[in-house]
Amino acid sequence: MANPEAQPAADAAEAPKKAKLPMLIGMVAVGLAVGGGTGAAVIGPMVAKKMGKTTPIVAAEGHAAEGEAAAGDHGGGEAGKEGGAAEVAPHVLDNLVLNPANSGGSRFLLLTVAIETAQAAALEQFKTRDAELRDIVLTTLSTKTVEQLTDITKRDEFKTEVIGAIDARFGKKTVKSLYFPQFVVQ
Repeated sequence: MANPEAQPAADAAEAPKKAKLPMLIGMVAVGLAVGGGTGAAVIGPMVAKKMGKTTPIVAAEGHAAEGEAAAGDHGGGEAGKEGGAAEVAPHVLDNLVLNPANSGGSRFLLLTVAIETAQAAALEQFKTRDAELRDIVLTTLSTKTVEQLTDITKRDEFKTEVIGAIDARFGKKTVKSLYFPQFVVQ
């Protein structure tokens, strides 16, 4: 007669092996997703730069053209001597985090915003009122849903809306251009 206790012991030994397989597949899938996302965020821009690919500059209608004309009208400064507008470094708002509308706090947007101005005085004002500037960006974008934020075609609309909100608070045509160097929805 066959030993009835030997059969359940063999089944019990195979059960943990079968349970580990889906867990292993899940861990590999998560690892690939994290690695792919990190590679796209870190390596992608470097590869695009080497290939000569750049993202288009997006500004609200009339901001860039009028800002450049205003910078060139100063005459006697260094910009007037060289015939071009003086370069003003952008003001960068790093690692802004917000919860999209209707997400119940379970989703978030991590973004960095770079704001170019035509005047150095506006840049100094941005530095002095940095907290207020961050609040404007967060308040404007927190009204958007996850679906809107993940739709790449709407990014230009978001930029125009943020530029309008900043100009409303800091004065018309303060912003020359606005960029989202980091825009991650989780």
